[in-house]
Amino acid sequence: MRRSALAILLSLGVVSSGAPARAQSPEGASIALAEALFTQGRALLDQGRHAEACLKLAESQRLDPKLGTLLNLAVCHEKEGKTATAWAEYISAASLARGKGQKDREQFARDHVAELKKKLAYVVLRMEAPPAGLGMKLDDKPIDVAALNVPLPIDPGKHTVTAIAPGKRAWTGELLVPAQPGEIPVEIPALEEVPAPPPEEIKPPPAPAIPPMKPPPAEPTTPKETGPSASTILMVTGFGGGGAALLVGAVTGIVTLAKASEILPNCNGSRCPGQKDALAAANTLANVSNIGFGVAIVGLGVGIAGVALAPKREATPPAAFSVTPLLGPLGIGLRGTF
Repeated sequence: MRRSALAILLSLGVVSSGAPARAQSPEGASIALAEALFTQGRALLDQGRHAEACLKLAESQRLDPKLGTLLNLAVCHEKEGKTATAWAEYISAASLARGKGQKDREQFARDHVAELKKKLAYVVLRMEAPPAGLGMKLDDKPIDVAALNVPLPIDPGKHTVTAIAPGKRAWTGELLVPAQPGEIPVEIPALEEVPAPPPEEIKPPPAPAIPPMKPPPAEPTTPKETGPSASTILMVTGFGGGGAALLVGAVTGIVTLAKASEILPNCNGSRCPGQKDALAAANTLANVSNIGFGVAIVGLGVGIAGVALAPKREATPPAAFSVTPLLGPLGIGLRGTF
């Protein structure tokens, strides 16, 4: 009767003989964890829980690589249906066993390599005129460009192929590999060019903001004169005072002449007996008349000066005024209108 895989592994010493041998390793905690994972993986494998068992065995191999663990992992993957993965692990195990001089293990691995080779499926990646810098991935594993047109062993199931290159759009394709031998070609199309970004429009710098023009400051307005100007005062004073003085001089002159006509008939030559007071009054009037005429001349000059100093106004006619002499009980006075 054909022996089971577990019996073969036990007879070849593929299965660990026990925890003590591993626990004595100087790796300490990592070795202990690897041994625990190996034990769990073997138990799951015996229960037919291949997916869980393979995860435990793979982690144990990562923590503490051992030929026996690798052979058990290959067996697990073979039972899981990952023929290409198990085939590659058997090849590695055969090489390690040969180096260690373990001929039974080497032969066990080579027998499985030959058996799985008949079941292998292959993927052939093809691409015409690959661009410079081409990179490829089969699932999450990088594939060198040299692998183009070369049959690559692949596990049955769904897989993803990715191709990338500088300046190109990435391409991704999916393929479903059947659980039977044969080649599956995958044509990678020419990668599309990534459109260059449009040139950035160079905009002229914004013109500096021009502050709004401020109106020029208003010139201070000179308050209008509320009273008569100096020139007006000079004209009124000069002409008014001069006119009054002229009137006084004329009146007193007339009175003086009247007095003189009364006195002269009583005089003998230069002597006028009994007319002393009348002569004194006549002389006084004569002096007043003379002073009045003198003041009139001065007033006339002041009025002329006021006319000369008066500002020129185009639309406004010169101020009109009149002076009216008044003769009242207190003497001679003036009344002016402007």
